[in-house]
Amino acid sequence: MPSRRGRRRMLGLVALLAVTGAVAGAFSSFGEVRPAGGAIAVDAIPVALDPTRPSRDRLGPLVYLGGLWLRAHDRERRFGGLSDLRVTSDGSRAFVVSDCGEGVTMSLSYDAGGQLVRAGDVRVVPLEVGPLGGLDSESLVMGEDTLEVGFEGRPKILAYRKDPPFGGPPRALRVPAGVARCESNSGLETMADLGKGRRLLVCEGRRFPSIAVPAWIGSRGNWTEREYPMVFDGGWGGEPFRPTAAALLPDGDVLVLERRFPPLGARIVRLAGDSLDGSGPLEPREVVRFQAPLTLDNFEGIDVRRDASGRTLVYLISDDNNCFKNGFDPVPQRTLLLMFAFEG
Repeated sequence: MPSRRGRRRMLGLVALLAVTGAVAGAFSSFGEVRPAGGAIAVDAIPVALDPTRPSRDRLGPLVYLGGLWLRAHDRERRFGGLSDLRVTSDGSRAFVVSDCGEGVTMSLSYDAGGQLVRAGDVRVVPLEVGPLGGLDSESLVMGEDTLEVGFEGRPKILAYRKDPPFGGPPRALRVPAGVARCESNSGLETMADLGKGRRLLVCEGRRFPSIAVPAWIGSRGNWTEREYPMVFDGGWGGEPFRPTAAALLPDGDVLVLERRFPPLGARIVRLAGDSLDGSGPLEPREVVRFQAPLTLDNFEGIDVRRDASGRTLVYLISDDNNCFKNGFDPVPQRTLLLMFAFEG
């Protein structure tokens, strides 16, 4: 979710941003009600990488392999607020977490050329969170038998069963003591599996003005604290790019997704694998940037897999902030699922 500062500014920009159909608002606490689970019918509407140039298929080292606008027709408004995703190694299924305190699963289909063409069999599972509560599930790691979910409001990581998906009761995992320094709305936004049981954790914000946010690398109770620098280049009064998700590349480097509002934008950066064992600030290097007129929304989730031909595939998903459950949307937003081949 965007920071409190970003939310305040969004209220004054609603009219302007309505024409774009995309804004990174954060009203998920308004009217929150835990939804019922079950299957949901979702339309998968193809979208171009660049609506002004529909034939465009490249953005830096990314080759566009299709994108979908996922739109549900559900009176209970159980679908939305998607914040992170993990895709199975064969690409057939995705596990997703939502701001609304839900786990979501869906099947993914491709055409003969490997283009993403459909998402179906969508199912919602309300997350069992125990006595501490909290619906703001923001980050996800997929293990062999477990799905680890990071929550930001009351920072915690809960491990659920993978079969059945997001099955409980969950098991609480240890988090770094320093997460208390993160803002309540900008806690454990980013979590990635680095292999051999290690995790990368990054907060989206902290409790005092800074050009960096806390990050940790390690496992269980053995964490090394690092700093993750933020980039301010959106002009006067703009917010920085803030980390929202991360995924491990086959070569050991890490791709981190960053989101900014205002002005609305996103970028993917790369952390060198050989720098993760060190100390001091992390050094993200920009790979690509998403800005108008590209298809753009509140991107919050990223994952990476390698297909049978050896291509490295990157998936992005956006959060439409649909956690109202009362039928009120201040600004229309979309749930976008995009796929690329990464040639970096």
